[in-house]
Amino acid sequence: MTQTDPDRQKLIGLRELLSDSFNLEELRLLCFDLGLDYENLVGGTKTTKMQDLITYLQRRGELQKLLDEVKSQRPNVDWPDFSIGTENSTPTEKVSEEDTAVDTYIDTKTGLVMIRIPAGDFIYGEDRRLEYLPEFWIARTPVTNAHYFKFVWETGYAPPQHWGGKSPREKIADHPVVYVSYEDAAAFADWAGMDLPDEQEWEKAARGTDGRIYPWGNEWEEGYCNTKEAGIGSTTPAGRYSPRGDSPYGCVDMAGNVYDWTASWYDKEEEWPVLRGGSWSFKQDLALVTYRDGTPLADRTNDIGFRPVRRFPPGTAAPA
Repeated sequence: MTQTDPDRQKLIGLRELLSDSFNLEELRLLCFDLGLDYENLVGGTKTTKMQDLITYLQRRGELQKLLDEVKSQRPNVDWPDFSIGTENSTPTEKVSEEDTAVDTYIDTKTGLVMIRIPAGDFIYGEDRRLEYLPEFWIARTPVTNAHYFKFVWETGYAPPQHWGGKSPREKIADHPVVYVSYEDAAAFADWAGMDLPDEQEWEKAARGTDGRIYPWGNEWEEGYCNTKEAGIGSTTPAGRYSPRGDSPYGCVDMAGNVYDWTASWYDKEEEWPVLRGGSWSFKQDLALVTYRDGTPLADRTNDIGFRPVRRFPPGTAAPA
């Protein structure tokens, strides 16, 4: 925050409001909600940590994410307004051939950024058949450990085994949650007032409308996703490969990092849900947007996560 910043006084006011409204433990939880590592904030006092949080988000163009979160948690505080465009608040990108703005909103209960997928036809499957889907909203990222922590905290649900306790280690807060079964993922979605996507919804969000074979296009690109070729050997922070690895709608990690559970079935007995997207532990040929895999409902592994969908507009009740 420099002397030449035209919003300097507002930023100072924001820091003071944050210090007045949140104690250090609440700041730690706020960082979880934002997918940030509290321990990486510079300084040993509340004021210095608040300052570093603001500076970090301002430089990334994500200050609106902080404002949306604190407004949802402390609605009675007179928070300042900023004319700062962020990926979560400015619906200006265009989707493939469709001349339709990409609308986003932050779900206040989960902290997930939700992206609108417009109604319309798209090319689906390896046989490239035309299918129609109504409008829906899908999480921009897989559910992270920080997002899942909110669910565990509010419901008392059993945490995943790799946390080693009631909360995740802060260095993995922004990584996709893993060791979650289909039932765990469905329970989170139900708590959030959402659903798991069917595989048609997942594929349209990953592929757009033009029949591409990777989220970014038709050619494999090194450094665009976390598959076995990357040599990392574990999950990476959600969105690490953004924007170059994003889908046409702006969804991240739809190739590699972790598989996503879907609400579709791989087998006739309906015991194996479909997995989509590939993961860090498999090669890129399993990260094609059309590739389908499946695994038993109860499986909990280190490379399966999920992202929910909402099938009705934000601010409206679910259809009866």
